[in-house]
Amino acid sequence: MNVAKQLKQAEKLVAYGKTNEAINVYQEILAEDFQNTAVHLLIADLYASKEDFLRASRHLFKVASDYTSQGNQAEAINVYRKILKLQPRNILAREKIMEFYSRTGSKNELFSIMTELCAIYEAEGNTQKVIEYLEKLVSLDTGNKAQQLKLAAFLSEKGLKDKALDLFYQLARDYTREERWDDALEVLGRIRSINPKDRNVNPLIAQVFDKQGKVQRAIEVIIATLAEEPTRTDLLAYLAKLCIKAGKVDEAERLYERLVQSNKSFLPQTLPFIEVLIANRKIDKAVLHLSSLCRELKDKESQKKCVEYLEEILKLDPQNLSVYQLLEAAYGASFQFDQLAITLSSHADAYIAKCEYARALEVMKQLVELEPYSEESRKKLKYVESLACGGTHEAGVSAPPQTTGTLPEEEDTGKSSIKPEASSDSHQSIVTEEDVENFLTDIELLEKFGQQAAAIARLEKILEKYPIELQFRQKLKALYVEQRMPKKAAQECLEIAKILQSCQQKEEANKYIHEAQRLNPILSTAGKGVAPTGQSKDKHVQTPDDEYVALKGDLSEIGLLDIVQILDSSQKSGKLNIHVEGHEGTIFLNSGKIVDAAFMDKHGELAMYALVAVKGGTFIYKPSNVPFEVVINTSNTNLILEGLRLLDETNRDNWESEEKPKNEVAEIPSGTHPLASSPTPTHAEPLPLLVPPPKPPLLDDNNPLEEL
Repeated sequence: MNVAKQLKQAEKLVAYGKTNEAINVYQEILAEDFQNTAVHLLIADLYASKEDFLRASRHLFKVASDYTSQGNQAEAINVYRKILKLQPRNILAREKIMEFYSRTGSKNELFSIMTELCAIYEAEGNTQKVIEYLEKLVSLDTGNKAQQLKLAAFLSEKGLKDKALDLFYQLARDYTREERWDDALEVLGRIRSINPKDRNVNPLIAQVFDKQGKVQRAIEVIIATLAEEPTRTDLLAYLAKLCIKAGKVDEAERLYERLVQSNKSFLPQTLPFIEVLIANRKIDKAVLHLSSLCRELKDKESQKKCVEYLEEILKLDPQNLSVYQLLEAAYGASFQFDQLAITLSSHADAYIAKCEYARALEVMKQLVELEPYSEESRKKLKYVESLACGGTHEAGVSAPPQTTGTLPEEEDTGKSSIKPEASSDSHQSIVTEEDVENFLTDIELLEKFGQQAAAIARLEKILEKYPIELQFRQKLKALYVEQRMPKKAAQECLEIAKILQSCQQKEEANKYIHEAQRLNPILSTAGKGVAPTGQSKDKHVQTPDDEYVALKGDLSEIGLLDIVQILDSSQKSGKLNIHVEGHEGTIFLNSGKIVDAAFMDKHGELAMYALVAVKGGTFIYKPSNVPFEVVINTSNTNLILEGLRLLDETNRDNWESEEKPKNEVAEIPSGTHPLASSPTPTHAEPLPLLVPPPKPPLLDDNNPLEEL
């Protein structure tokens, strides 16, 4: 077949207006070559000119299919759009276009095609297809409320009420969040029409009215709901809140009472009402409710809220005895002994103001039991006893002054505590082991309930008065370590080492010095560091003269303190020369004891302290049979400890930021007796039981430190 000849023949027939004959010629060509896309296009145009759109569309579908297989999507879409011009309601062409846009991610075009399909199916009454495409439209544009409303309506019409209700509820929440109150109410009304027995719709309608400021309308809706469903006690709390907003406090109180009577689990919901009663100065009612809440509520958050309300009431009514009793029970149950002591003292003052001295005496006895070491509490107890026995309470005869409010936090100066050498008659000892055990038991209680700050504050305070009490220092060191305060823990280790050395416990003292060096890197590197620039570790140390050299080496390998230990334990006499960064120092030893030192422009103890802090360098030890002049009378142990302490102080700026752990318990004010079981804001004096101890024995110069 001569295709070119037939194509020319068909063109002539078209020119002469013989469309049917031309179509026949094109059909003959397609009979031989059905894949001829150009002929399909020509024959489709001829059918379109005859308004035979169905046959024209068939040939165009073939052309679009060929373009698709060739990967020419743009031309295929154009052909499908041509079909839609011929047949606007052609669903297949739209679905083919939708497939293309789905693959290319053209959201706007896809949304437009889906909307057209949805309209076509809706006109045809095909609800299932309408729902299918509406769901696709909603997934494409989640913010399109019109499409969501339409979908919910079709779902309801189709009998899919659960899906419809879920969608309507989502719309109601969205409208409420956007403050489109009328739209929210309309949607909630449609929910009620679908399911009149829905338990959630009326409370939501009331909430919308509430947010609109139409509180009375909201109250009416809830009351109507309760009339239909009297068992809906869950709505009573909300109705009570609405009544409070409307100024109906008495009605709200009745509702809360009814709520609690129905179920005790609703007690926490009454807490906000207490605040309303306090604000309206209805103190008696507030206290009545709080007494019930304090007994029933067990969770910590609710108990804390009750305590806050009780403290607020005391600000308005400082002599309300019932509030004191409730606070005392709450503080005692939560082991807040600091606040309990303050409350007991204030409670006693309230009884004194009302001239109820017998009751004041009972309260003061409780306070003394709580704080058996507080001299101020004992003085106040004697004062109240005198009142109870017929004394007069006049303006000129008042109870010992009380401090109220938050306890001041002690300033952390970062200074070392009292050195044994500096102890004087003002530093007292604990009389019995029982006193020590009782105090440490209080500290352990504070630890157990997470009040580490108070525990540290008490120990620091008592150590100012009893600096050589070893158990207190050991406990304080442990707390410092636990709270990640290594520099302060190291300082405490040095203080413990001094005490142990004074008691001839050299080995134990050495252990604490080692622990101090481990906790504080500054101390562990004393006398040991990187060799000075230009010095080789393998290079022999040059001796300054021809004297016999018994020991030499590099301070970057063995520290100065270790060398002193070796010479001390071996009872060696001689000179230890130190060469570091162009400077030379000398330590003179008689039988292992340091008797003199020189370094740079310093001599004696000052030179030794400076040498303790050196890093790197080399050393040479030369024995001597002639004893040296004794300039230093302090033992090796004390020299080293003091040198480490001074080194620690010079580096204190690096660790002054160490903070004490934070918790709700305040630290002890300076006037509080340190042995009190719980801190109380009083100005205590030393107990008569405690007597000044003898001064600690001087350190033995002939008792060298065996191991650093």
